[in-house]
Amino acid sequence: MIISIISAALFFTSACDPHRIDIQQGNKVTPENFAKLKNGMSRNQVVFVLGSPLLKDPFHQDRWDYIFYLKPGNKDVKQSRLTLHFDGDTLIRIDDSAYTPGVHGDKVKVESLNPDDLPPEVN
Repeated sequence: MIISIISAALFFTSACDPHRIDIQQGNKVTPENFAKLKNGMSRNQVVFVLGSPLLKDPFHQDRWDYIFYLKPGNKDVKQSRLTLHFDGDTLIRIDDSAYTPGVHGDKVKVESLNPDDLPPEVN
């Protein structure tokens, strides 16, 4: 009798799993903000739209990386990466080959950027 109770208790408690919190790190680049990026923007304008980049490589100062990492509880890791290349102060290339728009769970909604919303150039 005791053995059956112990084995039943072990069987039912083995299905219990501790709660795991969601881990979110990096820059959250929403599809709306991504749609606002245009070649020819200055670094200040990019920071205004996306925020400061997570990585500024000291060896490649003309490259900014916006990386987002999401580990939702017991599910698979989701990662998104957006790389911007500059020539001096001007955005010349947007590498979105590893950018995943739905990684944040946001709905895609594209709005046009009003040039009056951009910060003035700092000289």
